[in-house]
Amino acid sequence: MKCAICGIRVETIDEAVEGGWTSYFYDGDKEHEFACPGCSQAILQVDDDGEMEVKEEFRGKMKYLDDGLEKSGEDNLLMASPC
Repeated sequence: MKCAICGIRVETIDEAVEGGWTSYFYDGDKEHEFACPGCSQAILQVDDDGEMEVKEEFRGKMKYLDDGLEKSGEDNLLMASPC
């Protein structure tokens, strides 16, 4: 599995759970899968409903590895830098 933000990988779901990965998050209304702990800490926050969302200063400014892909288990492409 790959972080939708930076592209770092872990081999198993167990590694992701043990490592503190976020399983999904929102940028506005769009849901994205998987964020590593580093990206979660730097770019995500918990909203009023307890869901993970992109911090306001990053909202709508990033391209994600899972953009344009169906949730079919296909491998993700590399993302463009948010800066």
